[in-house]
Amino acid sequence: MTMSSIRLLFLLFFTFTSIQLVAQDDAAKWQAEIDQEIWLPFTQAYQNFDGIAFNALHSDDVLRVSPWGIRKGADYKQSNLKGYRKNKAAGKKREIFFWLEHRQTTSDLSYEVGYYKVSISSKEGTRDHYARFHVLIRKIDGQWKIVQDWDTNSINGHKVTAEDFEKGADRILKF
Repeated sequence: MTMSSIRLLFLLFFTFTSIQLVAQDDAAKWQAEIDQEIWLPFTQAYQNFDGIAFNALHSDDVLRVSPWGIRKGADYKQSNLKGYRKNKAAGKKREIFFWLEHRQTTSDLSYEVGYYKVSISSKEGTRDHYARFHVLIRKIDGQWKIVQDWDTNSINGHKVTAEDFEKGADRILKF
């Protein structure tokens, strides 16, 4: 190898590395925006049974897939309002905790995968529910919105458990 070939290889390596570092910095910046614009208000609205605030985090054509079926857009948002009113009126309380296992983010799109735990308290006591989720978040008119939300309480036929959730306990989002 000639000296000029070696210089070219070093130049290409450092250029590629610099581009990667800038992309990682940008992704971290966008993810911080998403944490503040989506995950913090999501947590607050969910825990307070605030259906209006919760729905505002979703696009008008959101696709919601869960073990209970598929809901889209206005149908999904209307079911949130109804369910949140009913649970609040029943005096239930709930907390949600989640951590992100994978995040791929660009300037206007983020695909996020993680686990959550919901603790629901009522007159009968407290019960915990665990699941894995996949969320697609898109920047629409300058605002991050959830456009697709999928979750499941089993993976490959195995129920998601406290042990699965605890694997990421050190990564639980805290606000």
